[in-house]
Amino acid sequence: RLITIALPITISSSIMSLTGMIDSILVQRLLQQGSLITKAMTQKEATTVYGNYTSRAVPMFNLPPVLVYPISCSIVPLISAARGQGDTKRVGTIMESSLRTAVLIGAPCALGMTVLARPILSLFFTGAEAIDNAAPLLRLLAPSTFFVCILAVLTAMLQSCGKERLPLVSMCIGAVVKIIGSFVFIRLIGIYGAPVSTFFCYITICSIHLFFVRKHTGLTIKTGTVFVRPIFCAVLCAAAAYGAYFVSSSVLSARLATVVSIAAAIIVYVAAIFLFGAVGEDDIMLLPKGTKLCGILKKMKLLRK
Repeated sequence: RLITIALPITISSSIMSLTGMIDSILVQRLLQQGSLITKAMTQKEATTVYGNYTSRAVPMFNLPPVLVYPISCSIVPLISAARGQGDTKRVGTIMESSLRTAVLIGAPCALGMTVLARPILSLFFTGAEAIDNAAPLLRLLAPSTFFVCILAVLTAMLQSCGKERLPLVSMCIGAVVKIIGSFVFIRLIGIYGAPVSTFFCYITICSIHLFFVRKHTGLTIKTGTVFVRPIFCAVLCAAAAYGAYFVSSSVLSARLATVVSIAAAIIVYVAAIFLFGAVGEDDIMLLPKGTKLCGILKKMKLLRK
């Protein structure tokens, strides 16, 4: 029984890594053939361009989901226990809250990296030319991190409901979309096709995952509280980050201006999610020391039920 459960989980987790390896070979070969907007590259040039993409843009893309993975791991036993007790209301509450938390984390990170791609890269990497080349790639890649955050939670939901084989279907379809997308878009727009194909890959997987979750769990997602409010707050966050950087960069160094803009974005975002009721008691309870945090926030009259 353990092998039956673990095998599809292991395979589905490995598919994207295998796809990434195939994609790396495909992308470099396609770059050597040229595109509609770029000339054909030598093998060395193609390796350099792809290496700049994978060593600068991709690591930043992989950061936000790290914050969501602990949540996705923690909800598996919670949902399983609630299902075992026949508490369908509790199951729905946990699912909705965890999905909203993923949106609350993924949306501001995705939008923030989109509007501050170059300043953020400059904060962590050196080499002005390499950063200039990587910045537009990160802008195109950043929206995909939002879907990866959601994907982590949706996968955990399916696994906790005994549907661990279904993510394997979604991942296989997403891998095919990724490979076909890379072939099509890189031939059209060069290296910029790599992040574009990644976007279509993850939005495809998320859509199929969401279909499976709704079909097999009966989860009814409240679009307003799960998606609309958090994304609206994330837009305010990104606007604050861009505005703060635009103003502070004229009087401060680029790195210090980036730090100031990120700090301003965090302050605006935290204020917005409480002001517009984007976060609730159930969301806070998923966090470490959630009971204590709820008590503090209730005293400050910042928390909705």
